[in-house]
Amino acid sequence: MKKLIALTLALVLLALPALAETIPAADNATLTVTGSASVTLKADYAQVSVGVSTRAVTVAEATAQNGEAIRSVIAALTEAGIPESDIATSSYSVYAEYDYQTGEAVLAGYNVTNQLTVIIRDMDHIGATLDKATAAGANNIYNVQFCSTQSAAAQDEALVYAVQDALRKGQLLAGAAGLQVGGILSIAESTSGYYTVATTYKASGTADAVSNVILPDDLSISASVTVTFELK
Repeated sequence: MKKLIALTLALVLLALPALAETIPAADNATLTVTGSASVTLKADYAQVSVGVSTRAVTVAEATAQNGEAIRSVIAALTEAGIPESDIATSSYSVYAEYDYQTGEAVLAGYNVTNQLTVIIRDMDHIGATLDKATAAGANNIYNVQFCSTQSAAAQDEALVYAVQDALRKGQLLAGAAGLQVGGILSIAESTSGYYTVATTYKASGTADAVSNVILPDDLSISASVTVTFELK
């Protein structure tokens, strides 16, 4: 019985290519495939959110303290070699804080936050630069992102490779069915973007402390396209 099953299966497998060749493409038959690709490149600058939050009994006091601290932070950043053109305010907020321990809302003070977006182009001294900002008064540092000035060119390259991948898949699938791809009916970009490993930063707390080491990761620029072919 086992020999009979094996023989039957072998005959079916041998018949599949011939069967595929005998199946014609239906009128207006199409094949839609997705091609994807990625390109890896080195980061050449970092973008970091650096800011100061202050709290005081009155708005005036909290604002004054915040203004003094943020000016010190900006001065420390420029002394570290960051040009003013690479420092910009990303957000500024003032809000009241309340104490609810008694069951009623009691005004406890005011919080003022001034957040900067800072571009650091010296990739070897990211940690040292952030340490200087912390020593100057920065108490909000987060969202370290590694970027590249060549990302646009890499995105174009990834798109070309994604289309080539779609063409390869289209020919492979059509050939497996005993058919051929004809003209291209449509090409659409599906998704794209770039990704890096998430990075966190922990301040050293003192200006004389050894700087934290922040190592840039490679960028992976990805692209995806959807291509629809005629079948013949």
